[in-house]
Amino acid sequence: MTFNPDHQQILIENARLRQQLDTLMAQLRDNEVTLRALQRLELEVLNCTHLGDLLRRLLITSPRTLELYASGLLLIPPAVEIAALLESGDCPAGVVIGLPEEWPRTMYHRITLDHYQPHHRIVFPLGRPPETVALLPLWRGDVQLGWYALGGASQRFTPDQGTDFLERLAMVVSTCLDNAINHVRLEQMALSDPLTGLDNRRAFDRRLTAKVAQAERYAYRFTGLLLDIDHFKRINDTYGHPFGDRVLVAVAQALTQVLRTGDVVARIGGEEFALLFDETHPEAVANTAERLRQAIIAAGAELNTEGLTVTASLGVAYRRPSETGESLLARADAALYQAKLRGRNQVVFAPEPEPHSP
Repeated sequence: MTFNPDHQQILIENARLRQQLDTLMAQLRDNEVTLRALQRLELEVLNCTHLGDLLRRLLITSPRTLELYASGLLLIPPAVEIAALLESGDCPAGVVIGLPEEWPRTMYHRITLDHYQPHHRIVFPLGRPPETVALLPLWRGDVQLGWYALGGASQRFTPDQGTDFLERLAMVVSTCLDNAINHVRLEQMALSDPLTGLDNRRAFDRRLTAKVAQAERYAYRFTGLLLDIDHFKRINDTYGHPFGDRVLVAVAQALTQVLRTGDVVARIGGEEFALLFDETHPEAVANTAERLRQAIIAAGAELNTEGLTVTASLGVAYRRPSETGESLLARADAALYQAKLRGRNQVVFAPEPEPHSP
């Protein structure tokens, strides 16, 4: 058989082309798997309207869906809504607010695929450090929200890879994060008094319901307090409604300065405020109520208006076992009414129930 070098070359070329085709087919299959995983993650993320749920999807679900080591979020302030989640404990690990000193300020304005670097540890604080990292900048218009970081195995994210899938994911995450934050802001606006920034009546009713449920479950007592600014109509008539608004703001600030973190204070009417706090020892509650009364007088004095003295009448009630929130407020309101009848600018406690006869 005669050796034909041209035929041998054709066989070699065919083998090379077949290998290239197999490689392309393998890449295509990998891309299809990645695309399906990304589409599944996108649907999960797009269905999240609650900020906490969205963060859990991005930081807990997404590594499993995309077969990654971990993911993280580095957010540029201000992100007060997410900061509030961090304080409440409802935020998953892996969320960082604020740029650390070692984070390169001039880098990562576009998607970056890189080997794991020491400064990446800020967004991968737990578990096994990834070997490669994809950093997805999150933009809404001209405003950068931060970065979504994905960490994987040694060949998962390499500089020669395309970023089309990741660019789409970055766009989806940016949109959903911005929408979820805006949703929180709208909820806060619906539950906040626009003048004082305190909870409004709707928010207070929710807090009271939750407080009663907790008290029933864990068998503890708490105190409800209602207060009215005395002669507030006279203040408005004498100094004008804009000044009356200043008085309301000053009183709101005075109340929040006296109460502790975790206590509830709300503006539930024109000049009426409602408070809930866990203290029930009579001496301590009386001391708190008196401090509130004095703080309101001091707040009025700081307005530096001649002839003006701002005072308030306060009604206090301890919640009884199995008592509803409506009943607690009714008794505090009755005590408030007594404070007004007795001359205002004072604290009156609702009577405790008579002990049962043996």
